[in-house]
Amino acid sequence: MQQASSQAPQQPSSPVKRPARSKNGCMTCRRRKVRCNEIRPICGHCSRLNLECRWRPSNSILSTNGAGDSPNTSRGRPDSNGNSRALLPPTQPATSSVQESFDDVFNYASFMWDGSEIWKPPSWGQQDLSVVDQTMPNAMMNIIPSNIPSGDRALLDYFVQSVVPPIIAQVETQSKWASMRQTLMSMSRSSSMLRYAILTFSSLLLARQGEALADMTQKHYAQTAAELAKQDEGGPNVNQRDETPSRAAMLATLFFLSYTDLLEGRIELTHANLKKAFDIYQLSDKAHFRAVEIRLLLWIRLIDARAVSAGGQGLFLSDIDEKLLAYSSPGSLDGGELGVDEHPETDIEEVLFDILYQPGIVFFQKVQSFMGRISHQDPWHRRRGTVEDETEVMSIAAGISKDLRQLYEARPPLMDFAAAGLLVAPHISSNLALTITRAFRTFLSNYHASKIHLHRVAYKSLPLTKETIESIETIRNLAKMLVDGDAQDMLPVNMLWPLLMWGSEEKNPDERAWIKSQILRMEKVATNARITSQVLDEVQKRQDTLSVRQDIREVMEHVFNSSWAIV
Repeated sequence: MQQASSQAPQQPSSPVKRPARSKNGCMTCRRRKVRCNEIRPICGHCSRLNLECRWRPSNSILSTNGAGDSPNTSRGRPDSNGNSRALLPPTQPATSSVQESFDDVFNYASFMWDGSEIWKPPSWGQQDLSVVDQTMPNAMMNIIPSNIPSGDRALLDYFVQSVVPPIIAQVETQSKWASMRQTLMSMSRSSSMLRYAILTFSSLLLARQGEALADMTQKHYAQTAAELAKQDEGGPNVNQRDETPSRAAMLATLFFLSYTDLLEGRIELTHANLKKAFDIYQLSDKAHFRAVEIRLLLWIRLIDARAVSAGGQGLFLSDIDEKLLAYSSPGSLDGGELGVDEHPETDIEEVLFDILYQPGIVFFQKVQSFMGRISHQDPWHRRRGTVEDETEVMSIAAGISKDLRQLYEARPPLMDFAAAGLLVAPHISSNLALTITRAFRTFLSNYHASKIHLHRVAYKSLPLTKETIESIETIRNLAKMLVDGDAQDMLPVNMLWPLLMWGSEEKNPDERAWIKSQILRMEKVATNARITSQVLDEVQKRQDTLSVRQDIREVMEHVFNSSWAIV
C-alpha cells in the first residue's frame, strides 16, 4: 500500500495567478503576453507602441461560408455582370489551417514571389498552396460584408488570397503582406471607397488572366472615383489626429487607383492620384502617422518612382521626404519589452531578417529618389538644347553623380557579401541567405541602372565614362548570378529597369538576345514586359543605324503613340 501510495502522481502545485488575457486578442499581444482590448484592425496596445497588429483567423467562422451559405456552397469568380459563376468548393482541411499564424504559411526562401505563377489566379477548389495562402478564403470571411453582391464577394475572396504585388515585392514579405491585407479588408468595412478600390484592383488582375471582367473593372473604378470625389468635395481635415482611419483609407484607395492606372497605361490619371496622395501627406501632421499609413506611403512612393519615368513629377522622391518614407515600420522589431515567460527565440528568424534586410530597403528607397532627380533633367521635364541649358544640366548631373557615390559609400556592409554570394551557412540559414542575396543583388543593380540613366540623360552625345562602363558590367554580372544561383526561371521583376538600361548600351548580339529573353520571361508579372522588349529592340536598331543614343520615351511615342512606366 505504501508502495502504491509512493507511485501515485503528485498533485501539481497551483499555478501563479496572472492577469486574465483575452482569448480573442491579437496575435501580437498574445505573443507578448499582454492584455489586448480587441479593437480591430489595430488594438490599443499595438497602436500605443506602433507595433504591427496581427490577428489569428477566428474558428467561429468555420461552420459557415458567408451569410446563408452552407460550408459546401459553391463560390465562383464573377462574370461581367457581377454574378458569381459556380465553382467547386475548396477541398482543404480548414480546422488545421486556422491554427497557423500568417508567418507559418510561407518561408523566407519564397519571399520574392516572382516565380512564373505569381499572377496566376488560384485554382478555385484546388488551390496551389505555393501561391495561395490557404488560411485566407474562410478565415477572412468574417471581415467581408455579407450584404454585397455575390460577384463582388468573389472578387474580395480573390483579394484575400492574393500574393504580394510585384511592385512592392522588394519591401514586403508575404507574411507582412498577409497582415496588411487583413488590415485593408478591415478598413474596407467602414469605407465603401476603399472596398470599391480593392474590387477594382482584383477584377483588373483577373481580367489580365483572361477573365471577361473589363466592364466590371471599369464599373468599380468609376465607383471608386465617385467616392473619392465626394471626399474631395467634403474637404476633410486630414491633418487632424482623430482622422487617421479616414486618412489611411484614402491613402490605400489612392495606392490601388494609382497602381491600376499604371498597369492600364493611364499615366495622366496616375499622376493625378499620386498628387492627391502627396497633398494628403503634405497637409498631415507627420508626427501622428501610424505604421499602416507610413507603409502605404512607402508603397505609393514606389509607384511614383515608376511613374516618373513616364513623365511624372516624382513628388514623393524628394530628399526632404526621404527620411520618413525610406524607413518602413520594422514589423517584428517592435522595441517593446518581452512579456512574461515569452521565448525570444520564437521569431528569431524574422527578427534576424528585419535586422539584416532593413538597411537594404533603405538603400533601395534612396535609389528611387535618384530616378526622380535624373528624370527631371530629361527633355520631357525641362527645356533642353541651348548651350545654357546643357551647361546647367551637366552641372546638376555632376551633383547627382557625387550624391550617388556618397550613397554607394554608405551602402549596407552586408551588401558586398550578399552580392558576391558569400552570405552562406553557417553564418546564416539557407532561407535567409537566398532571400537577402537575391534582394541585395536587385537593389545594387537598380543603383547602377541610375548611373547609366544619368549618362543617357545628361551626356547623351558623349562616350561612356569609365564609371558608367563599370556599372554596365556590374549589372551584367549581377543579373547572370541571379539566374545561375537560383532554381527560379526568371529574374525579380524589379530587374526590368536595370535590364532596360543595360540593354540600351549593349552592343554584343548574344548579350542583347540574353537580355530580351530575360525580359520576356517576366511577362506574367511585369505587365508590359513584352512591349518593353519591343521598345528596347527598336532603340537598339535606331542607335545602330544612326550611331546616336535614342531617347527611350521618344521611341515609345513614335512607335506606339504612347508612353508608359516600366512596371
